[in-house]
Amino acid sequence: MKKSFLVLFSFLMFACNSNSSNEVILSDNEEIPLTKEEEIIKIYNESVLPLFKEYSDTEIPTQFKIDKNDLGINAGAAFGYVEVSQGLVNLTKEDIQLFALTHEVAHIVTIKQARLFDLQGSIPKGTVTNDYKKAEYLADLIAIHLIKTKQNKEFNLLTSNFLFLQDLLGATTFTHPSGSDRINCINTYLENTLVTSNEIALKNTFLNIWQME
Repeated sequence: MKKSFLVLFSFLMFACNSNSSNEVILSDNEEIPLTKEEEIIKIYNESVLPLFKEYSDTEIPTQFKIDKNDLGINAGAAFGYVEVSQGLVNLTKEDIQLFALTHEVAHIVTIKQARLFDLQGSIPKGTVTNDYKKAEYLADLIAIHLIKTKQNKEFNLLTSNFLFLQDLLGATTFTHPSGSDRINCINTYLENTLVTSNEIALKNTFLNIWQME
């Protein structure tokens, strides 16, 4: 799918019935309502992509794909594009959409962030927490840090929906920690920000996840 662009056009609408014909003209400052697909693409282009400006030497996905056959709440990212399910598109909570999209892109910058903390190589496997689960914790951490430090309004809304997000993340699997464990990890970072700076809290929490057994 080629990169989607949102373009709004002024247009004429004609309402016709058997008795009369009335011309309706949109004013110059009246916007055409966006479809759900256009809305989530707008969130990605205008809210998610700016969060990753500091990772300028990393290829951040710029193309957007929608799996219309998937009605679950799913998303994924690769170098070049991000793909979401129709279920995520249909979700009415924009803060959850924002977090899901930011989380997926955060996977791509995780190793870059690790190197900034003088950590080398790939995410290490722990005897209890494998590298797949660590990757999810780390992407959650980067996502919540970027939203907290750059989009305060959306961050406050997101924290009010943590129980919803926890349920959405579900039970533990081989590759994913449980929703409750993931929210607990996010809350550890947030608690650390109360006693130190956001950046130091990010680093300390990142190192703790990286070194999990």
